[in-house]
Order: sequence, then C-alpha cells, then structure tokens
Amino acid sequence: MTNWDVFLNVLNVETEDGAAGAHLRQILFGEPDPSPFPRYDEMMGSLYTQVLGPLVWTGLLQETRLNGSFRSQDSLFTETPLWKAALKLDTDSTVQSATRY
Repeated sequence: MTNWDVFLNVLNVETEDGAAGAHLRQILFGEPDPSPFPRYDEMMGSLYTQVLGPLVWTGLLQETRLNGSFRSQDSLFTETPLWKAALKLDTDSTVQSATRY
C-alpha cells in the first residue's frame, strides 16, 4: 500500500494547517463504505499503521487526539518543524504557509 512519494506530497499539502485522519483517508482512498453501524475501517487502519503512525513516531507529523478519542480518523495530523527541515518535496511550491498567531 505504501507509495511514499505520493503520500508525502499529499500530506505536504494537506497537513500544513492540520488535517483530520478521516479527511486524509477520503483524499487518498475515497469515502469508506457506508454502514448503518460504526465499524472498524480497515483502510484507515492501514493508512495509520503504514503511513501516519510512522511519520508521527519519527517526529515529522504531530497527532492531536480530539475529544479523548483513540480513533485515528478523529485525530488531527499537523506537520512539525522537522517536516520542512527534513523533506524537500515536489509540492513545496504549492503549499500555502499555515496561519500562525
């Protein structure tokens, strides 16, 4: 599943101001199958364990868990200062700087 060039360039654009895991899942793989009952989203699980989690563990992304949820689709993923210092990506010129106050 992991094509780092694609993932890093998409994340470079989407996580500048922070992006929810569910939003990243939708952009990369489309909407999950609708279900009347909440259930485990295998694609989101794979995205977290193979891409988002390792980027968090290496310090390139910050994961903020919202409302005490442990579901990765509910987390907010934001680039850390290490992201720009360590990575030079094709989409760098299209990324708009985050608004900082």
